[in-house]
Amino acid sequence: MKSIEELRSEIDRIDEEIVKLVAMRVGLVKEIADVKMEKCLKLVNPSREAYVLTRVRGLSSELGINPDHVELLFRIVMMICLKEELMYVEERCGHRCCREDG
Repeated sequence: MKSIEELRSEIDRIDEEIVKLVAMRVGLVKEIADVKMEKCLKLVNPSREAYVLTRVRGLSSELGINPDHVELLFRIVMMICLKEELMYVEERCGHRCCREDG
C-alpha cells in the first residue's frame, strides 16, 4: 500500500498536468479567436459548447465518474477559456472586433 505522501505526490503531478492541459486549451482557443476575428464570427458558439458538454458527460460515464460533476468542471474550463479569449481579442483589437452579438 502506498503512503499518503506518495498518493498526494501523485495527485500533485496530476494537478500539474491538468494546469498544463488547460494552458494548451487556452492557446488553441486563442488560435480559434484569430480565425473568428478574420472571418468576423461570434466568439460564443452555443452548439459547440453543447457538443463539448455532451461528449464529456459520455466520457465521464464510461470512466465511472459522475457526469454532473464533470459537466460542472468543463463549464468552468469553458468559462476560463472564454474569458481568456475575450482578453486576447480585446488586446489584439483594442476592443471587441467580432460581431456585436458575439
